[in-house]
Amino acid sequence: MNVKAYLKIKVINEKGKCIYYRRYRSRSFVINFLNGIFANLSGQLITIINTSGGSYNAQSVDSIIVTDSSNDNSYGIQIGTGTTAPSITDTRLSQLITNGTGVGQMQYGAVSVTGPVTNTTNNTGYITITRTFTNNSGASITVSEVGLVAFSGRYFASNAIQSNQVYLIIHDLLPTPITVPNGSSLSISYEIQVAT
Repeated sequence: MNVKAYLKIKVINEKGKCIYYRRYRSRSFVINFLNGIFANLSGQLITIINTSGGSYNAQSVDSIIVTDSSNDNSYGIQIGTGTTAPSITDTRLSQLITNGTGVGQMQYGAVSVTGPVTNTTNNTGYITITRTFTNNSGASITVSEVGLVAFSGRYFASNAIQSNQVYLIIHDLLPTPITVPNGSSLSISYEIQVAT
């Protein structure tokens, strides 16, 4: 079985016209992706480094949730301005663009997950994770990196320091940075595909 991810990017201007569209092969799953799956499949503890640089022990009860709400940039699909090539050990984006309408900020929409879709003709299946970002900062913003951050979803009142962790699972540097004009929106989708 093959596991692949594709990154689809679209910019819509203030008049509703698509002014940019590209589809890339995502090549940058990071080790936390594998660690999260290992914890779920094995039932064993494994250390994961969260986006703040702290560590916690992931367990089989940890979820891999990416459906963050609007106006929040703590997990789900994230965007940034960093230009550092991704590494297998990355734990966060290099330069996160935060949620808001201030200088250098973009408004984060809610994350949706659709699928799974199965195609028995070519033995493939996929899910799609999508988020839209709106630029109301007053100036153009250039996006050069994209990531997918998961939320553990676990909560134990007696172990609050371990609960509600967020950790990077994919980090992509775009082949060409994308300029998002003021008043425009940026739609980003990760399509995660399996094939037999």
